[in-house]
Amino acid sequence: MQRIDISQISGRVLRVFLTVYDEKSVSRAAEVLNSSQSTVSHNIEKLRGLLGDTLFVQSGRGIVPSARADAIAPKVRRILIDLEGLADQGVYDPVTDPDPFVIALSSSILDCELEVISTALRASLPGKHLVFRDLGTQGDVETLLDQRQVDVVLTLRPRSYPNTLSHQPLFHDEIRVFYDPEARGPVTSVADFCAAPHATLAIGQGHKSLLQTELDALAIHRRVVLGAPNLWMLVRLMQGTDLLASLPTRAARSTEGLLASCPFPVSLPPLHFDLVWHRRYANSARLEWLLMLIETALSQSRFPSYGAIGGSWEQASVFNG
Repeated sequence: MQRIDISQISGRVLRVFLTVYDEKSVSRAAEVLNSSQSTVSHNIEKLRGLLGDTLFVQSGRGIVPSARADAIAPKVRRILIDLEGLADQGVYDPVTDPDPFVIALSSSILDCELEVISTALRASLPGKHLVFRDLGTQGDVETLLDQRQVDVVLTLRPRSYPNTLSHQPLFHDEIRVFYDPEARGPVTSVADFCAAPHATLAIGQGHKSLLQTELDALAIHRRVVLGAPNLWMLVRLMQGTDLLASLPTRAARSTEGLLASCPFPVSLPPLHFDLVWHRRYANSARLEWLLMLIETALSQSRFPSYGAIGGSWEQASVFNG
């Protein structure tokens, strides 16, 4: 087995590797690092020589990481985080921070929140690199935060969080039944609800949604005939059909003029949305700065009515259509 002289691996080399790994491009990595492509390539070549692996291979016009690069990337993230911790004296300057802010959320439902946060960050730091990514399933949250692939997550609250994660309530919402008023009328009973065809939307949950769990407990069976990856597609596929979709009230912000909604035929517990981060970084001045920006932006938002983080965040139910 090849012996590696770890004294030759600097934090700079690791930072370059991880940026290329994340960006899947030497040129984009150079832009993020405010460096030249030749300097980035030189650092990657140095690490290749030390590790005895190609790390990245050409694929069309881009590059893809090797199996070894995939294996070491999480370890490199942890090393860099620990190195940053040595220098973290509780003072954070976002202007000189080279790393982008990465926020994961259920974008099709939280589109207005995405806009509010983006606008606030652009106003505070016009040149800052901000990345929004779709959350995927609820099971991805801990991994994304632990490996620092994202800084924070805005998500529908699951049944429980791993003890490695911290969260604060953002707002609560309720489920309403959406339909095309040109194709059918509102739901009038549980029997009407069960008899209709249904469309579903995944909003960052696992294989069985919180709603489905509640319906199973109430012995209410719906006939799902359509699934859509985002709200935009769901709305368009429902138009001109008798499909029903059970969605948070806030979905009305994106369906106004296209779909109508009515109360759910039975009483259901409210949906809770949270801001989530990893306990490992709870004392990070960088994270504290980002949490404060999100808190301020959402509390001043014209869309919902929020309280402060740490208190009770509640959305006003203004979409009753």
